[in-house]
Amino acid sequence: MVAGQSVTETLQDILRDAGRVLNDRFRRSVSYEEQTPHDLVTEVDRQVETILISRIRQVSDCQCFYSEEAGVVGTAEASRWILDPLDGTANFVFGVPHFGISVALEHQGQVVEAWVYNPVSEEMFHTSRDAGGSFLNGEPITVSDTSRWDVALVAFGFSATMENIRRYHEDWPDVFDRCRKGLGLLAPSLNICNVARGRIDAFIDFGSSMEGHAAAALVLQNAGGIARDYDGVDWDHTTRGIVATNVGLGVA
Repeated sequence: MVAGQSVTETLQDILRDAGRVLNDRFRRSVSYEEQTPHDLVTEVDRQVETILISRIRQVSDCQCFYSEEAGVVGTAEASRWILDPLDGTANFVFGVPHFGISVALEHQGQVVEAWVYNPVSEEMFHTSRDAGGSFLNGEPITVSDTSRWDVALVAFGFSATMENIRRYHEDWPDVFDRCRKGLGLLAPSLNICNVARGRIDAFIDFGSSMEGHAAAALVLQNAGGIARDYDGVDWDHTTRGIVATNVGLGVA
């Protein structure tokens, strides 16, 4: 760690350095493979993952990681780092500048520190369990005050498959049909953080993973928003899926 820097400042420097790698590769062609149907991974995912793990190991006592590509790295501890080195890989491959890096520190099953970084817009979201708020590039953020679904801007986490579209319409018919504007938008970490900053009013995703939403969910909650499991009321960052809203909308 650089003398005089806090852990937060050091982690932000690490994310910015990793983000420069993403930006450089984003402007060039990249190869990719399909891990599962409609789930892409590139060599850049793995490259940035290696950078994050290597650099964080140098500055943190916690040496246990769970990452999108590598899975468990290191021996189980009371704490672990949860990483998504490239959230929004499909956007990255398609040339859409909406992707980010997500890093969360979990202690005894609870997320206690969170960072989400968009290297294209250079937006750094950060919060901690005891921060008393969430911050974008050091400035406090808060969710919107929208309280009606018919004027709400809602993002849904799906790629263009009819099976996914039908499921959302069956599960959320009122939201799907009544919201002012609905958009299929990938990259859960950025979408949740955009709810936290009041840019959009809600994000619904039955497929988001712990790596993609753990950090952003804490950002949302500390910005005054609500995170809940897709299939339940109580929030657990380790489960798949999320419904992220402001307080005014609550849960449909």
